[in-house]
Amino acid sequence: MASLLLLVATVSLLSSPALSLTCKTQTFSKHNLTFANCTDLSTLDASLHWNYDAAAKPMPTLSIAFTAPPAKPDGWVAWALNPTATGMVGAQSLLAFAAPNGSTLVKTYNITSYGPISESPISYHVLSKSAESSKGAITIFATLALPEGRAALNQVWQVGSAVVDGVPAKHAFAPDNLASKSTLQLAAEVVPGGGAPAPAPGFAAAPGGGQSGNVNGGERAWGSGLGVFGICVMFGVSIFGF
Repeated sequence: MASLLLLVATVSLLSSPALSLTCKTQTFSKHNLTFANCTDLSTLDASLHWNYDAAAKPMPTLSIAFTAPPAKPDGWVAWALNPTATGMVGAQSLLAFAAPNGSTLVKTYNITSYGPISESPISYHVLSKSAESSKGAITIFATLALPEGRAALNQVWQVGSAVVDGVPAKHAFAPDNLASKSTLQLAAEVVPGGGAPAPAPGFAAAPGGGQSGNVNGGERAWGSGLGVFGICVMFGVSIFGF
């Protein structure tokens, strides 16, 4: 048993996001975008690039590129800010998946419960949004207008395995899914004077602060802090149930 645990831990360590960081090497040439900040998120092989422009008028803006592989090829990925809590309920979500025609859609969802979800406006003004699929992953591009005076916000991300009749199916409840949340420090580096690029050129803001409509198109910082013993214990609990 000890040998099996050590083997599992070694495989996990070699494939850990901590040892396979990608955000600093990612580029978005199709949109000619650059970002001041990026982080390899702690779960689900996800990464986030962002620019925060505190000086933008009439409200500060946050431009992001969120990348993750869906749980299965026909699944979905989502990134959200939660202004009221640290979990999924209350999350103001951008969710993307492949459409039957081969394009990639991104829609907005206000997650009010753990029940079925439906497309809806979110509390942040979506200035632009788009998504694209590449090499088994989906990237969501968006620019949001944020309230002034916030240095950090709760972020949540998630992936799912299926979309049924245009509705995202429930995601798994594995440890990685349940741990997919953190605090986003908005001004890790400030991009002054309108330096935050639009995630996709030519997409107009929706009137009245709602979503901008479906847009087709467009393409982890974690240290485990665990020794091999800690990883063995972790995998022993999650895989073997003790």
